[in-house]
Amino acid sequence: MMRANLLPRPKEMVSLFGIELDSEYLRQGLLGLAIVFAIAVLGIGMETLRLHRIEGAALDQEAVLAARASERNDSKKLALDVARYQEIAREEDSVRRSGAVAAVSIARIGNAVPARVWLDSLTHDTGGFELIGGSRSVDALGGAMLDLGAALPGRKAALVNIDNRSGSGDGVHFTARIANAAPAGAAQ
Repeated sequence: MMRANLLPRPKEMVSLFGIELDSEYLRQGLLGLAIVFAIAVLGIGMETLRLHRIEGAALDQEAVLAARASERNDSKKLALDVARYQEIAREEDSVRRSGAVAAVSIARIGNAVPARVWLDSLTHDTGGFELIGGSRSVDALGGAMLDLGAALPGRKAALVNIDNRSGSGDGVHFTARIANAAPAGAAQ
C-alpha cells in the first residue's frame, strides 16, 4: 500500500526586523535576487572584458599610427607639392591663354585704327593697353577713339594726353588708354 500525505505542509515563518515572512516566499525572493545579481555580475564582467579588448585594440591602432607618422608626413608633403604644382599649372594655363587674348586684342586694335591715325607704340599691361601715336586732325582722332572703344567689348578707350601741333604740320600727337569699362554705379 502506498501512503500519500495530502495535508498541506505547515508554513514556516521567519521574522525580520519585526516583520514575519513566509520562509518559502522569502526563499523564492532571495533566489530571484541571487539570479538577478548573478546576471548583473555576468553582464558587468562581459562588458568589462569587451572594454578591455577595445582599449587594447585602440592602443594597437595608436601604435600603428605612431609607427606610420613619417609616412603621413611624407604624404602631407607630397599633397602640398601636388597642390603647388597644380597652382603652377593653372597659372601657366592662364598665362598661355592671356597671350592669345592679348594677341587678338592687339590685332583688333590695329584693325580699328583709321587710315588718318597712326600708332607709334602700343604697350600691354594687366590693366589694359597704352597707345601713343598721332593723327592728321583732331576729328580723325575722335573717330579713332570711338572705333578703338568698340573694337574691344567690355573696354573703353580714353584720351590721356593730346598735343595739337597742327600749326607745325605734324598733326595731333596723343596718348590713349584702353582699359576695362567701369561697372555701372561704380564711383569714378
